Amino acid sequence: MKYLFCILIPIGLSVLIISIKHIVRFANAKMLYEMSCTSREGIFTLITQGKYGIWLSGKQFIKSPIGELGIKLINQQTGKNIPLSAKLLRTSVNGFETGRIELYSFWAEEGIYVISLDGEGSTGDKTGAFVINAINKHPVNYSQFSIQIREHIPVMVLVLCILGIILGFMAMALGIIFPIVL
Repeated sequence: MKYLFCILIPIGLSVLIISIKHIVRFANAKMLYEMSCTSREGIFTLITQGKYGIWLSGKQFIKSPIGELGIKLINQQTGKNIPLSAKLLRTSVNGFETGRIELYSFWAEEGIYVISLDGEGSTGDKTGAFVINAINKHPVNYSQFSIQIREHIPVMVLVLCILGIILGFMAMALGIIFPIVL
């Protein structure tokens, strides 16, 4: 009976591998377009309809332009403004020197879109920028940052993957410990 718990080891290992694979896929979401923050407008094409994310990417540990960038997205063919959903809990992916944070998500049909930085940030971002400006008086170096359009991956996938990693480690540990203890 005690060796039956050894089955937890391969089960935990497979859950761990699947969860890590999905987290890597989350971190490497396909980038569709990148525009420097120094250029105020850009045009990109979406081949398929779906949900996409607008990310701010740049060098870490320097003052970022969050709160100073107001982003507008317009369908070039119809001229309609695409509504952007602000992220309550922003997802971020960080490397050693660079990082990125998801600012907005939007649903769009296939077509050509114009993205522009109009300088009208959201109220929450402006509040954060006010606090940062009170602490750090240096101006933002916009050449260090870019706006990226990426495929949107729901945060729930990330939460489930983190739980899968924890459960995978626990199952493997219990599969090793229970046969020894019992």
